[in-house]
Amino acid sequence: MSPEEKYELYERKISGELSTTEEEILSLLIEEDKSIAEEFKVYKEWSSYLEASLNMDKETVDLKNNLKEIGDSFFNEDKNKKETKVIKMPFWLYTAAASVAIILGVYIFTNREPIYNDFAVIPELSIVERGVENSNINDLEAAFNSGNYKQAEKYLLELLATDNSNSEYNFYYGITLLEQNKHAEATFVFEELMQGNSGYRNRSVWFEALNQLKQKNIEQCFLLLKKIPEDAEDYKQAQKLIKKL
Repeated sequence: MSPEEKYELYERKISGELSTTEEEILSLLIEEDKSIAEEFKVYKEWSSYLEASLNMDKETVDLKNNLKEIGDSFFNEDKNKKETKVIKMPFWLYTAAASVAIILGVYIFTNREPIYNDFAVIPELSIVERGVENSNINDLEAAFNSGNYKQAEKYLLELLATDNSNSEYNFYYGITLLEQNKHAEATFVFEELMQGNSGYRNRSVWFEALNQLKQKNIEQCFLLLKKIPEDAEDYKQAQKLIKKL
């Protein structure tokens, strides 16, 4: 039995597609060779984990193929030799199994499409200027920094009602909208800031790019990322995201 046939047998067993004869063949292999039993156990556990926990169909297929290729490298059997029911495996394959687990984890992270949560780091809200008329700022900071963006939006709207040109208020207001998936409203706020000259101009480009990423508008996200200058706070992160798009 070739490695390809063996892995196909594993996969069909997991999928419940084996015939009675094939079931008997696999049971015999597992019973007679502990290394085969261990290999099948690893394959089955990873297959179950990927399908149930990650829910990534394409990545699951790619990873299984990679696992198959890794397994193939461990078998250097002469194809002209007579096949036997028991396939002996090198003793160091057990250690290799642990390495395969690490490889699979790295593969998942580096090959899937980037998502909003991979790059979104929400800045802490700490307003320096305070006044009697802005007595709700403490409540605003507490709400925003605890992730209560709906309440934070309410407080920011109250502040903007009397100071609608305040770039700091507008920037954090845009973030509260983005975090609540109010994408069109967030775009309006960020674009206003992008056209201005405040210290939040480049940061608004970055968060609008993330806004587009969250909506899976990859082309628009890419174009925005390219506008972020090298001296901007988010430049390095923007470059990392560009490479993953």
